[in-house]
Amino acid sequence: MTDSEDISEDRGFKALFSAYPHETIEVFVPELLSERGKPITVTVLQQESTLPDLGEPNRFLDVALLATWADGSQAVILLVEHWSEARKVDLRRVNWYVADLALRHSGAVVFPVVLVTDPSAQTVSDRWDMSVAGMTVAALRVRVFRVTNVELPRLRSLQSRVAAMLTTLAVQDAVDAVVAALEHMARSPGPLDDLERFLPFAMKLARMPESDTPRFRRRLEEAGMVNVLTEMKEEAKARGQVAEIRRLVERGVLTREAARAEINDLTETGAIPREIGQEALSLLK
Repeated sequence: MTDSEDISEDRGFKALFSAYPHETIEVFVPELLSERGKPITVTVLQQESTLPDLGEPNRFLDVALLATWADGSQAVILLVEHWSEARKVDLRRVNWYVADLALRHSGAVVFPVVLVTDPSAQTVSDRWDMSVAGMTVAALRVRVFRVTNVELPRLRSLQSRVAAMLTTLAVQDAVDAVVAALEHMARSPGPLDDLERFLPFAMKLARMPESDTPRFRRRLEEAGMVNVLTEMKEEAKARGQVAEIRRLVERGVLTREAARAEINDLTETGAIPREIGQEALSLLK
C-alpha cells in the first residue's frame, strides 16, 4: 500500500480481511468460534457477483470468506460489506449479494455483516423486508458492526491484526490510535513487513492530518518502532536483490556458481543480512 491519500477504505479492508481471514471471522462472528472452534479452512471467494444490477454498474461485493470445519459442520460464508457513510447503507444490495452467494454455494449459509466506519451517530437498520398485501415475502437481518468504546476492550484483548486496525476507528487522537495499532499488530501473528504495508491504511482510518506527522514520528521513536520499520524496509530491499539474482539464474543469464558468488559478496559487504544470504544460497544448491 502507498500513501494514505491514495487508499480507499474499501481497498484497505479488502486487503486486510483477505490477508487475515481467520482473524476476520474471529472479530465479526466470535460466537461462531465459541460454538464450533476454529475453522480448518477459510477461503476468500470471488468478488464479482453474477446477478444483474441494472441501476449500478459496480457488481463487486466487498469481502466474502468461506469457512469449513473438520467435523463436517455446515460451511459458513462471512460476507462483510463496508460503508464509510451511514446514510448510504443499502440493505437491498446486501440482500442481492447474500442471494448470489447462497446460489453459488448451495451447501453453505451466509452471515452478512455491515461494517460502518462513519463516525457520525446516524443509526443504521439491521433489518430489511419486503411485504405485499400484508405478507412478508422477503426478509434480511444483518449484523451492523461499528467500533465504539464499548467494543474497544474486546478488540484490544485479541491477538489479531484485524482487531488492531479496527481500534483506530474509536480512538480520538489519531497519533495515539495509529501507534497503538502498530504496537498491537507487532504483538500479533503475521509477517513483520505487514506493519509497513498497512501503516498508510491505519493512518487513513484514524484520519491523521499531515500536521500530525512530526508528532507521529516522535511517538514512533519513543515506542522504538522507527527502527522496526527501517529494518523492514532494509529486509524488503535485500529480498528484492536476492529475488532478482534468482530470476537471472532462471533465465540463464547467470550461472548458479556466479549467483552464489554474488550473494556471498553481498553478504560479506553487509549489503544483505547474513540470514537472507544463507537462505538464498540454500535455494541455489
